[in-house]
Amino acid sequence: MKYRKEYYGLAIILPLMIFIRITIGEICTVPSSSMEPTILSGDRVWIDKTTYGSRLPQNWIEIPLINILFSLWSHRIVDMKSNWSYFRLPGVGEIKNNDIIVFNSPLERRILLVKRISKIYHTGDTLIINSKNFDRLKKVVEYEHKSIFSKNGKVFINGTADSTLRLQQSYYYVLGDNIQNSLDSRTFGYVPESSIVGKMSMILYSIDNNASLKNRCRLSRTFMPIK
Repeated sequence: MKYRKEYYGLAIILPLMIFIRITIGEICTVPSSSMEPTILSGDRVWIDKTTYGSRLPQNWIEIPLINILFSLWSHRIVDMKSNWSYFRLPGVGEIKNNDIIVFNSPLERRILLVKRISKIYHTGDTLIINSKNFDRLKKVVEYEHKSIFSKNGKVFINGTADSTLRLQQSYYYVLGDNIQNSLDSRTFGYVPESSIVGKMSMILYSIDNNASLKNRCRLSRTFMPIK
């Protein structure tokens, strides 16, 4: 009977843990200095998924705990090619300029990055693409599932000479606070809304791995709001 009760407990706890991580938030360790001095390497931060609305998983490896079954690299590669339709639950707020967000890297989706929003193209905005901004906006057009190329000074979208595009989702230009040491939109361009995981809201605690054991814990950063 005790054996069965333990399994009943797991049957409740595991789905609850998955639900919390998908819809409410999760803890993340910051490994780099790209957001200093706002966020330091070694900060353990809370990713808030309620403000913008939780993004539902788009494949099996994005489901917490379940993704352990896909730990083999070969399985991960196969599953990452699958793409369930993008859907985000309603949030209590909106994504704004100057927010610090967590998102899937445009260069490697399985890697999460943390940056600050500096410019936004909103859903419904119309982009005018020309020779000056072609390289910067080309990826945005591709995110919209359209082909684009330039020939003889003209821009072609889906094979038709057209320099305008009405956006189906929002896009964000993001930068690191440590501007001299940050891989950001200057390299990979705009980040689509579908790649945003959540908002950085609080530093839970911080560990300085380069300090002595006595001074390793940065007590002043415990439960510190991120601005």
